[in-house]
Amino acid sequence: MNGVSDKSNRRVVVTGVGPVSATGIGREAFFAALGEGHCGIAPASGGTPGLVAEVRDFDVRDYLETEKAYLDRASQLAFAAMGLALEDANLDLKSLDRTAIGLILGSAAGCLESSQLFFADFLEKGPRFVKPIVFPHTYANMPLGLLAIEYGLSGYHLGLASGVTSSAVALVQAYDLVRTGRCPLVLAGGFEALSPLLRRGYELTGRVSPLDGGGPESCAPFDAARNGFVLGEGAGILVLEDAAHAAQRGAPVLGEVLGAALGSDGSLGGREGAAPGHGLAHVMRRACRNLPGVDYVSAAAHGGPVTDRVEALALRDFLGADAATVPASSIKPLIGETLGADGALRTIAALGALQNGFLPPTLNLKQPEAGWGLNLLRDRGLARPIRHVLVDSIDPGGSVACLALGRVSGVSVQVSGGRFSGS
Repeated sequence: MNGVSDKSNRRVVVTGVGPVSATGIGREAFFAALGEGHCGIAPASGGTPGLVAEVRDFDVRDYLETEKAYLDRASQLAFAAMGLALEDANLDLKSLDRTAIGLILGSAAGCLESSQLFFADFLEKGPRFVKPIVFPHTYANMPLGLLAIEYGLSGYHLGLASGVTSSAVALVQAYDLVRTGRCPLVLAGGFEALSPLLRRGYELTGRVSPLDGGGPESCAPFDAARNGFVLGEGAGILVLEDAAHAAQRGAPVLGEVLGAALGSDGSLGGREGAAPGHGLAHVMRRACRNLPGVDYVSAAAHGGPVTDRVEALALRDFLGADAATVPASSIKPLIGETLGADGALRTIAALGALQNGFLPPTLNLKQPEAGWGLNLLRDRGLARPIRHVLVDSIDPGGSVACLALGRVSGVSVQVSGGRFSGS
């Protein structure tokens, strides 16, 4: 399944979303935060130095069907996203054939908090003093398994680990399952939780923005002076459904998935001689091959010196003569770099742009790098009805995934915006 086969003409629609982010939990709160320019980046809790985008004021008990003795932070975020997505889609799983429903989730790091807790005891105290209840929760696919058990889902079941593209890859796979008729409905997305181990690991790679800026402006996608990203956490699950199946149960429709594709870009992974952005541009074309054009790009840029440049060059290649007019922006200065949750959260944000006719800006973008020739939204968002959106997801190791979304005919669009609305 690579997102390019045309074996079926089934239409794939999104009937529910469950975003959990530092800026808002649930569709309405998340969309409102994007319109108001609410930034979730702040000093880390617990007195730990550094800036992060944490999900605060969050109690997983608000989203659990049954009580749990222990849950990793990653599982907590995934449970919340699942509950929100089911509610948003008006989906009663007990009324459906749960052997036919798919569940696909991705994560870059999995359950590092539990791993750190378990193995710290193992190394410092010895195997006799570990907490047995914690060990199963160290598995990267534990949130996936717990959700399948909780909701009685015994259909297509897949856990993915593809770095920053993990949840985008999950959505591409889900799109193929529905489009080809293998599943009438798939719950797909991803999750990522902040932990001391995750933060320290990324700090040692040199990819995290230093604290010289002293504030959220440390995350500056596409800016000429960009110097890295700010880590965030969150989860996002979307309900992808056969359009006929959705119509039969009278489900709400937020948008349509019109294409998707996976691939790689050797210039991201440092392959000698690879043209920067060439692989990504090819995947963009495959995802959008059935579209008359793109009205907006939800960019993956997070402030990385290499990744932002590769994406910008790919967009210029893909958009061609339209590069200077098609607006593009990144929401990562608002929600942080959420790694395995990123593709799902930005796809939900793109659906919000289709629904509300408001394109969020790229905060902290003061001076784009010269020569790119892109129409990068900055300072203020843009109130504009749109029909087609490209969401591209890239991992520094080379994995890339793209989704093309469209507004379904008959769904009204209300142009609105908050703090950043306007041209």
